[in-house]
Amino acid sequence: MAKLGIVLATYNEAGNLPVLVETLEELLASADFRVFVVDDNSPDGTSEVAKGLASRYGNISLITRPGKLGLGSALRDGMSAALADGCAYVLTMDADLSHAPQDVPRLLGL
Repeated sequence: MAKLGIVLATYNEAGNLPVLVETLEELLASADFRVFVVDDNSPDGTSEVAKGLASRYGNISLITRPGKLGLGSALRDGMSAALADGCAYVLTMDADLSHAPQDVPRLLGL
């Protein structure tokens, strides 16, 4: 399968982000993918959590924005980063776990 980019727009998701990323890492262990966390300067430390996950897994990119700029532009920035990184496919997910990570392998036909 060609490289997949997963864009996660975040604001105050320090508690949910590790659960989501760790689940994706387990479910997609055989896939070529990168997670793009686009954080709107969350005051709860979401960026720091993302940096820790990036160190742990190596396939996480963090885009920190100066303030709360909104979901639409966060997704656009994440998609641009994914395409620039060579991703053939881009998937967006809500970081609050309202999109079940367990559905991703099925969407990809894995």
